[in-house]
Amino acid sequence: MSKMKSPASPLRKRRRGVEALRARYGALFILPWSIGMLLFFLVPIIKSVYYSFAELEITAEGIASHFVGTENFHDMLYVDTNYTDDLLSAFSSLFASLPFILVVSMVLALLLNGNYRGRVFFRGLYFLPVILSSGVALSIFLEAGTTHATEAKISSAVSFNMIDFNAILEGLNLPSSIEGYLSAALNSIFLLVWQSGIQTVLLIAGLQSIPDLLYEVARVEGATKWEEFWFITLPMLLRTMLLVVVFTVVELVSSNTNAVVDLAYNQFNNLKYGSGSAMLWFYYLLVGVLLSLLFLLYKRYFEKKWG
Repeated sequence: MSKMKSPASPLRKRRRGVEALRARYGALFILPWSIGMLLFFLVPIIKSVYYSFAELEITAEGIASHFVGTENFHDMLYVDTNYTDDLLSAFSSLFASLPFILVVSMVLALLLNGNYRGRVFFRGLYFLPVILSSGVALSIFLEAGTTHATEAKISSAVSFNMIDFNAILEGLNLPSSIEGYLSAALNSIFLLVWQSGIQTVLLIAGLQSIPDLLYEVARVEGATKWEEFWFITLPMLLRTMLLVVVFTVVELVSSNTNAVVDLAYNQFNNLKYGSGSAMLWFYYLLVGVLLSLLFLLYKRYFEKKWG
């Protein structure tokens, strides 16, 4: 004789009802975001991918597109003499800026995470460039960093050329590859510190999530501050640092000062929308491959060692 199923208890029915109600409320709250994601992100992305394989022409009736296949990619790689140079310049700037921003953000986060008076003020001070990033002050600041101080109408006493890093590096007799990397990083040191605000805030949040018990045990065992950093702080910040790396890469590759982005925008201004889209998509495809290798390295080595 088969056993009869017992009816569900009222408590279980109530739980299911509450979970279903929460699911409906959650779907209702994310509905505006979903609509915006569909209309203002997915649709333009799909159209942009199509435009990179097409030739566009603005007519009185609207935009007329003609599919040309990989012609835009062929022209930018084998015909346009500026794209490959700008591509190499963009990646060299990325590899020079990313480690420096990580180190500066880590140092600032460690300093601002200390327990002392006025730390809230200094945290706000280092985050101030992020607040001013869309104002007129930033345009003047960037103009002073990318041109001579006299051209930017700023006193030479506060210009970026007040320290000749090239002369200092030449006196050290370093290898040319190392000298070029340090020169590129040091000459843009002020701009890189300016871009480290959000990264510093993220790392401070990661530092505050580390349990104090780990440091107390390390002190009892006689560990030094250097050992605490390498065996406690750095492993516990691994996921936060991965987030910081991804955020920094996205910020650098989408910046208006990026050589490839600037070249593509010039194509847009010249009404060459297909060529500009192809330039950006090829560049972002290479950046996506770079980020994929970074995630693979994280999964295979760092997470396995410090997970």
